[in-house]
Amino acid sequence: MEKYLYEDLNNLEKKHWWHISKRKYVLNIIKQNIDKKNPKILDIGCGTGQNIKELSKIGDVWGIDNSKEAIKYCKLKNIDHVKLGSSEKTGFSESFFDVITLLDVLEHVEEDTTLEEIKKVLKKDGFLIITVPAFKFLWSKWDEVLHHKRRYTKKSLIKALEKNGFKTVKINYLYSYLFLPVLLIRPLKSLSKSKSYSSDFKINSNFVNRTSLIITNIERYLSDFVTIPFGTSIICLAKNEK
Repeated sequence: MEKYLYEDLNNLEKKHWWHISKRKYVLNIIKQNIDKKNPKILDIGCGTGQNIKELSKIGDVWGIDNSKEAIKYCKLKNIDHVKLGSSEKTGFSESFFDVITLLDVLEHVEEDTTLEEIKKVLKKDGFLIITVPAFKFLWSKWDEVLHHKRRYTKKSLIKALEKNGFKTVKINYLYSYLFLPVLLIRPLKSLSKSKSYSSDFKINSNFVNRTSLIITNIERYLSDFVTIPFGTSIICLAKNEK
């Protein structure tokens, strides 16, 4: 991810609907499926630390990121259990964690090496929560700015997990209402001749921000009962079957 986007993330992750809604999805999954009191949680690709602060309300949380810029912002928030590290070599002991979150990270890294490392440091029957961008045909310049290697379908994500010894417990698409706007607008934005690509996370309207959060809350509620057939992201809960 480009360096300037870490400042953008730090400024927006507490108030932007996309960041808020993703945390709510993850916390909801943990509360519904993981009954262990005070679980040990690792947030891989912890960014500027807001996910760690929220996850700390339900467990003991560690974070790693491969960006010095990200770790700097975490330290400024007085988050102690963070360190510079890689998803492919975390530096933690085997079978240490009950839950690992990999939120918009897998598309940046080598799949097999990362999932093998997660399997190693995750306890038997421990849980992995993943979010990834959806559908290759939604690829745009924004993916390049974020240094993505790929986008996923539910089928391709399940295949990658099964290959590395994980059982998919629950999987669904997210942000279905954004599918058509992203399909139409991002390709047009990518045609710009500007050398820099402005962040897609800018808040241009508080009304739009609040409305998007309300819509996403409704979608999250419905996702507990129905399968959402498309979206711009995927969320998955998988179990380590060592």
